[in-house]
Amino acid sequence: MVFGSMFGAGSRAFSYEIYVMVDGRWRLDKRLEGATSNTQHANEQLEKSAIAQANALLNMGDFSAVKVLRSRERSDGFGTQSEIFNKTASAKPKTMTTRPFKGPFPVCETIHDLARRPAIKGFSAVFREFLDKQNATAIELLHSPQHQRKLNDMSSFMRAGIYALAGAQTQPGLPAQSERSKKLEALFDKIISHTRDAMAEKNLPAFENNDFSRLYERLSHKVQGDDLRFLFFFQTSKVTQTLSSYAGRLDIALTDMIERPMNGTNVLLDEIAAACLDSTTLIQDLLGPRAGLSEALIALADLSTGKLEMPTKPDPILEKLNRLLGESRLPYSSETLWERILSNLNSKALLSKSEPKKEWQMTRSLSHKLLAVAPEAYKEAIDHAGRMRMERVRNMMEG
Repeated sequence: MVFGSMFGAGSRAFSYEIYVMVDGRWRLDKRLEGATSNTQHANEQLEKSAIAQANALLNMGDFSAVKVLRSRERSDGFGTQSEIFNKTASAKPKTMTTRPFKGPFPVCETIHDLARRPAIKGFSAVFREFLDKQNATAIELLHSPQHQRKLNDMSSFMRAGIYALAGAQTQPGLPAQSERSKKLEALFDKIISHTRDAMAEKNLPAFENNDFSRLYERLSHKVQGDDLRFLFFFQTSKVTQTLSSYAGRLDIALTDMIERPMNGTNVLLDEIAAACLDSTTLIQDLLGPRAGLSEALIALADLSTGKLEMPTKPDPILEKLNRLLGESRLPYSSETLWERILSNLNSKALLSKSEPKKEWQMTRSLSHKLLAVAPEAYKEAIDHAGRMRMERVRNMMEG
């Protein structure tokens, strides 16, 4: 890409529109604005960023083509527009698949039920592939028009996911799964409409300087209850969805809890942290390399109680997480870690790939260690999963 003198300093402002091809039609996905005060280097970087973002959208596999339009406007109002990038997918877009959620998924009567942690866990699990490709949390999905629109564009995938969530509603006395699915779809449509209404709201306080407490305080003067909770996540999602990683989101939430503790925000920030910890990649990055699954599960258990031994040069985010878990200020996050431990204990993955003959002994030792620190609510499930794993290992050895 040769930029030449086009971006030389002057009174021109550059902007870029990124379009995606959906069902044979171009749809505007994002607009990047420059300023007349931008340096040549800043303008070049803006164009590179627009093209990189377009390529990233194409690589997601959800769109058949992407293009970037560059607009130039002089201070006298004269402007021009040209297409600077156009790329078609080289192969048929990969079809995303939903993932199972063992549930139970809650019975939701309102949009606010759909956006609480018990339901968020289901969205995190079922739409995991979509969320990771979008670099989004399930909280952001349910409070961001950008992510809702993209999921809606994949209507078959979206319906399959919601049908899976309806299947995880195992409470007695419910109607057929198809009826439950229709109800959840209707609620999802309502939350999209509610998000659009929030977009039209004027004079909402902005989330600035990563100060969650300040935003909560200002919102509380306007609304209360479920509306306060929804608008809090709506406003914070505008910023958090622009961060490059789940670790970045987790960091600002934990930092706010430590530096600006506030009763009103504690549970909300715990929900943000838990939604980040739903990501397997983040967990792996935080824990670092482990000798095997057994060591990783013990580390998660130690972390859940705030007793994880820190390395010589600890990750600052891991330190904050360990501290707040130890202070019992992150109950949702602790629950998320234990559900991950339980899921892995129930899996068929070997605890140690290098010493399969010691699998039964390692399983027995692991179960004892986990039971010693597990919350009361998880002890029975951990004990059962450990026994089932030892039985599988015994059968494997005898076979």
